Amino acid sequence: MRRLAFIAAASLGLGVAVIVDQPASFADHLYIKSGQRRPGGDLAHTIIGSVDWKRIDLSGANLSDANLKRAKLNQAILNKANLSRANLFGADLRGAKLNNANLSGAYLVNADLSYTKLNNANLSRADVSKVILYNANLSGANLSGADLRGSGLVIKGATGFIATNLRGCPRYLPSGWVCENNSLIQR
Repeated sequence: MRRLAFIAAASLGLGVAVIVDQPASFADHLYIKSGQRRPGGDLAHTIIGSVDWKRIDLSGANLSDANLKRAKLNQAILNKANLSRANLFGADLRGAKLNNANLSGAYLVNADLSYTKLNNANLSRADVSKVILYNANLSGANLSGADLRGSGLVIKGATGFIATNLRGCPRYLPSGWVCENNSLIQR
């Protein structure tokens, strides 16, 4: 923590001292530093944008609050990665491995998650509207409170996943599935 002291004089001539504890600046993480783009790397709060990171291994990396808008992450290995609140708008995640990843509160609108492995992933409160989930594996995934409006679900190996209190139901569901009372139910 950095300590900043601000001293101001009031109009009556009285001095007022205010001490503010300030965490390390987000500016330290706006751009990627060498060595951060690796498994377990800390890329929190980074502005990454439309990079081409096909087949990259970022297992266990911290990408919370990162801007990965339109990033090409197809076949990337993101197992156990923290992508909470990350902006993945329009990202290409086809064939990516996101097993046990934290995507809570992530913004995935218009992303392509076809053939993605999301086993035991946390997608609670994520905005997954208009997402392509063709043959995605959601076994054990948590979709509680997620927004699935306009998404197309063609679920592969979907057993034991949680999809309750949804903010919106998907447009397309696989045969034998329904969305009732904002929950996905297999019949």
